[in-house]
Amino acid sequence: MRPNPYLKRGLKYATLALTLLAAVLAAAAFYKNNSSGLAGRLVPPSERGIVPSKRYEAWRAKDGFAAPADVHVIFTVPEDVARITRITFMGGPDTDQQRYWGYCYSGREDRNKAEGKTGKDMYDGRFFYSMGERIAQAKRPAADNDLTAILRQTEQKPDKKASIAEIFSGGDTCYVMSSVILPIGIDTDNDDINNVRERAVGTSPVNPDTDSDGIPDGKEVFLIKTNPLDRDSDRDGLGDGCEEANQNGKVDALETSPLNPDTDRDGLCDGNGSGPGCPEPKKKECYRDPAEDALVCRLVVSSPVYGEDMNQNCKQDKDETNPKKGETFGIPDWEYKYRKIGSPNINPGTPAPEFPIPNIPPRH
Repeated sequence: MRPNPYLKRGLKYATLALTLLAAVLAAAAFYKNNSSGLAGRLVPPSERGIVPSKRYEAWRAKDGFAAPADVHVIFTVPEDVARITRITFMGGPDTDQQRYWGYCYSGREDRNKAEGKTGKDMYDGRFFYSMGERIAQAKRPAADNDLTAILRQTEQKPDKKASIAEIFSGGDTCYVMSSVILPIGIDTDNDDINNVRERAVGTSPVNPDTDSDGIPDGKEVFLIKTNPLDRDSDRDGLGDGCEEANQNGKVDALETSPLNPDTDRDGLCDGNGSGPGCPEPKKKECYRDPAEDALVCRLVVSSPVYGEDMNQNCKQDKDETNPKKGETFGIPDWEYKYRKIGSPNINPGTPAPEFPIPNIPPRH
């Protein structure tokens, strides 16, 4: 197979970097002798030959650190970490779309070399690749594509399958090269967002559900896109965990959107209409509180009809309209409520007006 030029360049930079890290003998052996090494392929041409190196001891990963881009980075996972996914440790699903790759040392590299082993037999640790790196490599011509070559090799020789590190464990010492800054760290509360990202977002690194809405912080940030600091992201009176019951990031048949207070866009709030995010018009209503001897004001719904899930239990109960359908009973929901249910000033059965109520959005 024709040698990969990216791999040869990588060897040179890694050798320079790891010379400075004499304490990590396996690392030095890996980069100094690998004629098909991968390091440096993300390094800008202007920096090739002078790539800096940086090491982060295990204690740094507890609070987390920002691994710089285009730098040879060595890190150690804290001993008390039973397991953590590569994606979480390296920053999350969004950083996984960026280009980075790495290698976790087996500790056998020197011995393998002494036994005359070369290539992947010598470097028998575990490689890891971000999705961004996999995609970038998949676009290379087949002869230059390391991942394609590995795939072919594993298909042809099952006993020689490449080891891929998708799970890190305590004590692992690894190398990473990235095209972007990586927020690396452990996940103390196991909510699938590491401590570095939790500090940036403002969530608690020791509470997996900071806003107590029933959805782990990591799912809110990366999958559902709701606010992990607010149990009711769209302010419709229905909690995020109530609206997104199965937590799959989709609005399914029996669910309303936790990001839209009026899922079916019929002008009636998914909740009971009183929430600050609801589309129903409101007016200020004030009264004097004798206990405080002060004037207390609040916003109350001024529309003759309002809301859909009036008891806010995320179910369609008797006499409630469906917040997923604009015409639950064959006529617009607002008209049904006006006729069937009425309001304090309207007798049930009173004919509906010929015009939409003010909170109905215009149809285009």
